[in-house]
Order: sequence, then C-alpha cells, then structure tokens
Amino acid sequence: MKEEGFDSQIKELLYDDFIPSMIKERMDEAYKTIEQEKKKPFFSINNGVRASLFGTGLIGLTAVGVIASQGFQLVDSKGEVIMSLTESEEEIKEWDLEQVEAYKEQVNPGQALIYYIVSDFPEKNFTVYRQPRKFTDLQSFKESIHHSYVPDEELPFGLHFSSGKITVDAEQSQFEGVQKELYLKAKTSDQEVLAKIMDIEEKNDQIVAVSHYTNDEWEVYVRSSSKVELYEEMPLIDDELLISKAGVNEHEAFYLKQQTGDFPYQSILWIKDYEGEKMMYEIMNYSLNTVTKEHLIKIAEAVDR
Repeated sequence: MKEEGFDSQIKELLYDDFIPSMIKERMDEAYKTIEQEKKKPFFSINNGVRASLFGTGLIGLTAVGVIASQGFQLVDSKGEVIMSLTESEEEIKEWDLEQVEAYKEQVNPGQALIYYIVSDFPEKNFTVYRQPRKFTDLQSFKESIHHSYVPDEELPFGLHFSSGKITVDAEQSQFEGVQKELYLKAKTSDQEVLAKIMDIEEKNDQIVAVSHYTNDEWEVYVRSSSKVELYEEMPLIDDELLISKAGVNEHEAFYLKQQTGDFPYQSILWIKDYEGEKMMYEIMNYSLNTVTKEHLIKIAEAVDR
C-alpha cells in the first residue's frame, strides 16, 4: 500500500460518527502535522508505526485517537495520553574502543554503562561499568566501609591518603533488557562497540573499597573486599601477565606484573582471615620503573596488621 493510500484509508476508517469531537480535532491536528512533515526531506510513516496504528486497536474504537507530538501518542476520551511511540531517551551509542574510558566519565552514581564489543558476536560477553561512591574525607570513608578493614591515613614511603571509592552490588537481572537490545543491534552494526547508559537500583551490599595513596613521586591503590568468593577463582587469560609467589607477614600472596598493554601494572594480592571474616587485599601500582616488588610487599605488610 502506498503512503497516500494508507493516509486516506486510515482517515476513512477512523472518521466515524461515534468518535468524540475532541478526538476528531486532535486527529485533524495530527494529520495536518503529518502532511507538513511529509513535505520535509526523508519523512515517512514507517511500517512499524503503521503496524502500531492497527495493532493497538485504533480501528473501530470510539475513545482512542492518534496525535503527533515528538512521536505518536494514544489519547483516551478525556484527551489524556495513554501511550507514546517515541525514540528511546537514552539511545544506543556507537564508538570505538579508544572512547570507552572517556565515556565512563559520563556515568553518574545510580547508573550503569553496559557495552558490547561487536567483534565478540555471537558470544554474549557484556561489560557493565558502574560509577563507585567517591570520598575525599578519610573519616567519612572509614564510616562508610562495611567490612573490617580500616584504611590508615599514612602508609610506608611517605604515602598519604588521597581519596576512596566504594563499589556496591546491584541486581544483575535489571541489565538484561539493555543487553538484549545491544545484542540485536550488533547483528548488523559496523561499529566496534555498542553501549548504553541506564538508571539502576543499587543494593547496600558492598563489593570492594579502594583507598588511593600518594607521595611526591608515585601512588598506590589498596583494594579490600569481604566478597572473597569473587576472587577465589580468578580467570587469568592474558599470556603476558607474570605471576609469582610472595610472602605478606605469615600469608602467602601472589605478585602480579603486567608489562604490556594500555595499562601496565603490578600488584600484591592475598586473602586473610580477620577475626572470622575472610578478606581480600590487593596493593596495586602503575609505576613499574620506580616502584619495586619489595616496595609493594612492605606496604602490604603494613595493611595486613
């Protein structure tokens, strides 16, 4: 059916003496808008909208009309909008991998960035990034941490507390709708990455706390978590990661060193039982040329008190 035929036939079908006059007026306004829009380049009433006009039961109903205002809307006999057909307020973003880190800065607390690397298709490997809760005041940070580790103001080598972050848990099922949307678009996308930011509901359950320390020359991050089950079996798939053993007080620890890639790093990672509570700790640093394994071990021993 051509567009002109569709327009005239839908008008004939809907123009019924049983349709309230207010709805007729709104319909007239809607079709005037459509006629005006059709004169603009690239305007068309697509099949999806046509299907919606028929499929929502407009034909033969006496109390529903169609208006055009930033998309198509359904109104009841009182003129109240009961349904809208509009583009998603948070549209899918298309960009390359180099933009991922910068795009994370647009994520606010209470939101999540879900992104999918198109080359992974058909594998369903989604990444979910959420902005942690941030602190600059040490006392507020201490009071907000739920597990047993309490960050110090100072650590060896003149390191002073700079800031803290806490990541809390969120129900994973709320991401499924966006993940399906990205996956479907990935079938035909020629972009590297598809992503979308969404509002979420967070739990009070904390995943990890990160304490940032600096001196005049370098910095370290102290990660602590009581979610030990997340770290008990960590898949390491990077052949360039160097792994060796180290001792932190009476505990056995891993020393990890990644010398290649975009973010070379080194860290000391261990798990301890602290008064009946298992804790994971990691001391991480990105200055491979100035900070040694021995530096990290000494800091780790100060944390593991």
